[in-house]
Amino acid sequence: MSDTNLERRPALEAYSEASRNALRRYPSPEKDGDRLYPLATPVLKPSFTMTPDDTVFTIGSCFARNVEAALVNAGIEVVSRDFDLGPIGESLGFAGNFFNKYSIHSVNNELRWALDRASFPGKDILYPLQDGDRKYCDLQLGSAKLEFPSDEILDFRHRFLDVMARAAEADVVIVTLGYVEVWYDTKLEIYLNVAPPAQLARKDPDRFEFRVLSYEDVLGGLRDLYQILSQYRTKPMRMLVTVSPVPLLSTFRNMDVLVANTYSKSVQRAAIDAFIAETDGVDYFPSYEFVVLSDPRVAWSRGDYRHVSPDLVSRIMSTVLTRYVEGAAPDEGAGTSTELLSDEALEASVRMTLKLKEHAAALALLERHADVVSHSAVLLQLKGVALSGLDRFEDGFDAMGASFALAPGNAGPLERQIAWCRRLDRHEVAKQLLVTHLERFPGRGEFRDGLTWLK
Repeated sequence: MSDTNLERRPALEAYSEASRNALRRYPSPEKDGDRLYPLATPVLKPSFTMTPDDTVFTIGSCFARNVEAALVNAGIEVVSRDFDLGPIGESLGFAGNFFNKYSIHSVNNELRWALDRASFPGKDILYPLQDGDRKYCDLQLGSAKLEFPSDEILDFRHRFLDVMARAAEADVVIVTLGYVEVWYDTKLEIYLNVAPPAQLARKDPDRFEFRVLSYEDVLGGLRDLYQILSQYRTKPMRMLVTVSPVPLLSTFRNMDVLVANTYSKSVQRAAIDAFIAETDGVDYFPSYEFVVLSDPRVAWSRGDYRHVSPDLVSRIMSTVLTRYVEGAAPDEGAGTSTELLSDEALEASVRMTLKLKEHAAALALLERHADVVSHSAVLLQLKGVALSGLDRFEDGFDAMGASFALAPGNAGPLERQIAWCRRLDRHEVAKQLLVTHLERFPGRGEFRDGLTWLK
């Protein structure tokens, strides 16, 4: 019998375990279909907890920047987000892009160099793009041209590593794996973060290699990551690992990019499960599944299948925090199929559902969180929109009124009520509301002028 099974248990124990798992069956239109469509809701099962005061360090592919932003918006201190990279960092635009690490080896390089500064290769990782000392690229950071003297670039580089070193002090580390199509420098014997420019490859054709990581490569890299952090951390390890849903832009392999991307994501996803099975203090959170299983019309913000909707990122991270942060979720079993959402995640979910014109689904989601909705002007307004989409204008009118009562500085709900009075044949009510509108929003004359049916 194989000694490399991910799990192994006696038959009756397996049956018993399955009987207790409320989420064991794949959703269908008849049962739990709302867990999959239109917004996928995979359930997390934490092995550790966080507090609202815990600090978080994030590292990984570009999706890690989305994770950072969502955590900051949720009031979590993200220590990898606060940095001063000096004049060079300021001159290159959004310096956060330098923190994008697209493979597990790129992540490990930076953490190893940051925590053991003597291992940092120094000027050797600066690739000259012309003769002299004024134009370089650092293939660990990105493809930006660094038109500065090498000593100034190295000062900038050490500032960057100072930020990386915070991984040893943060309470929780979040790692986002990106791709397995990587490049290798045979001279320095290190994996690169991005492809070398063609001019460098032509200049020294034997120096760089394109490689595709295997399952063993990824698993080995995750083990190295754990070893690096464990060596320098004094706090217990609490780590969340995920796979970026952002696909390959293109492939260097001789195959359809759709097939190449599936391998890239699948092999990393498989390696993570093996890593977690053998490692304490590490969990997987399914941002990949949240995105790729959801309706693509709302999953991608620009309709390009590459930029994840900020609403969906908010929903993902709010779900993570609701599950992990002590006291944030009701005392329900880890196997429950109930969707636990923060106010922010609920709003994001409803907005995405309404974008799909799934008014009944949006209303059902709001009604499942009725206590939260009753105290939120924004959610009450969204409820009114959902109700109007179902031709329930009387109920929608009441929801807009409740929203305006909570936020009388917002003209939107009041204007919806006035407009719906025509459909509801409430002309006198409309005139009374119009008096309130003139008093509260004198500058909104264009709206009032458009109400020709009241004149």
